[in-house]
Amino acid sequence: MQKEIIETERLLLRKFKRDDAFMMYVNWASDPEVTRYLTFSPHENVGVTQMIIDKWIDEYQKEETVRYCITIKGNDEPIGSIDIVNIFDNIPEIGYCLSRKHWNKGYMSEACNALVHYLFELGYKKVCICANVNNIGSNRVIQKCGLKLTKQFEKEIKGHTELINCYIIDK
Repeated sequence: MQKEIIETERLLLRKFKRDDAFMMYVNWASDPEVTRYLTFSPHENVGVTQMIIDKWIDEYQKEETVRYCITIKGNDEPIGSIDIVNIFDNIPEIGYCLSRKHWNKGYMSEACNALVHYLFELGYKKVCICANVNNIGSNRVIQKCGLKLTKQFEKEIKGHTELINCYIIDK
């Protein structure tokens, strides 16, 4: 199901490779500010990141896996990730994270738009993205991509009950 590469104006979305672990760890997986609203805590060491990437690489063998490493064209360094985290009622949910030094440059909006378009090409009629209500940047990205707020719900994340915005876009 997953295309090898999705290309945008400034980005290449590609599969993760084993040697991405160190830069993933440095650029976002160890950063408490990046992981603040995510479902995982900062990685304690690069070994944790390597185990995750190894698991992801194994998951590429499954037909339903869609997970991309975000890179800037001309530089293969991982700056973030974007993937389908869930499919419920045939509606894929996109999840993502981005290195803090690349925030506020439009990269995540560009990556999200590309993945939404790809999911529509695959035949999905709707796509969902959820974000913590307090994650202003992520909510802005989602709205910029044309998704509309459809509901709010509470979710247990890292031992706390958090209020989550759920957005949907129709094809």
